[in-house]
Amino acid sequence: MSAPALRARYATAQETADWDSLLAENPDGGDFLASSTLAETKQLVAWRTRRVVFERDGVRRSIALVLERRVPLLGRLWYIPRGPAGADMTEVAEHMTALRDFARTHERSVFAVTFEPPVAVADPAETEGAAPAELQRIGAIRRPAIQGSASTAIVRLDRDDDELLASFDKKCRNMVRRAQRDGVTVRTLPAEPETFEQMHRLMRLVGGGSAKLALRPRDYTESLWRGFAERGQGRFYAIDVDGTPAVMSYMIVIGKRAFYKDGGSERDRVSPGMSNLIIWQMMLDAREAGATEIDLVGIAPAWAKSTDDHPSYGLGLFKLSFARERTDYVGAFDLVLRPAAYRVWQRIGERVVAKLHRRRYRDIGLY
Repeated sequence: MSAPALRARYATAQETADWDSLLAENPDGGDFLASSTLAETKQLVAWRTRRVVFERDGVRRSIALVLERRVPLLGRLWYIPRGPAGADMTEVAEHMTALRDFARTHERSVFAVTFEPPVAVADPAETEGAAPAELQRIGAIRRPAIQGSASTAIVRLDRDDDELLASFDKKCRNMVRRAQRDGVTVRTLPAEPETFEQMHRLMRLVGGGSAKLALRPRDYTESLWRGFAERGQGRFYAIDVDGTPAVMSYMIVIGKRAFYKDGGSERDRVSPGMSNLIIWQMMLDAREAGATEIDLVGIAPAWAKSTDDHPSYGLGLFKLSFARERTDYVGAFDLVLRPAAYRVWQRIGERVVAKLHRRRYRDIGLY
């Protein structure tokens, strides 16, 4: 006898209140891109949030944050920034089938669901070309990746200090030790306007100010910083030079996963090892908070061979000095529910809505 089908439904009021705790129970361990803070922040830029629960025979299997955008004349677009949280492509396809059936019954104006499942692939080539067979069978098609963490570096934290340090490459280990010998200290800062201003300043100076990183508007970014901090999930770190932060970072912890969300440094005032030491301290604190891994959130794709190819190339090399190996997620896909509306969206609608969004919110993109 086959197992009961997976079903999708909206979260109850209690599940909404407990959202981040439930998120940590997902098969992927939870992700800040599916958090309550992300949901609140997206509402600042015209996304409505839906919280969906997937269950089998009355037992909750996972949850997903679904962002909704109304598109004039076409209907509504749904977007899952990091999900659904299936362990493999078979489970992802089952989740999306359940969501498709739910939308067709309860939300018939939804014309497509864009989703980026947290499924890693062994070969970066699997992030291109046709959708995996499991997704093709339910009618999903590949689209360009959206999140900057489609390729990333992840470090296991479930080991002692010596083992963790030994897992870094030799230069990285030496830089941590050099900063320690030099008496460099890392401090935490409160989530307040002065801290925000220093972080904005240093983020603009990444790569000596020439990295051309795409940065969200200030009110958007500060909403994330403030929201995670108020929930006890986010913390600022800083290393001072002459009494002023010269290196800063921001870490988020969701359940057993930590994320190096933002960082910046003033290159001409940085002594060797300061940037390495601040990440080392984040790792120690994340482990103490119960995290078993830290995602350094975003490196250049495998095809990039220089900063000219991708602005995150140099920063990615730095992050890989901690992780030693890259993690590539399978990519992004569209599940088409109303083909006629989707064709218009694909042909012209997405470009027009994205342009209007950027103009209105001074944002880097629609998603």
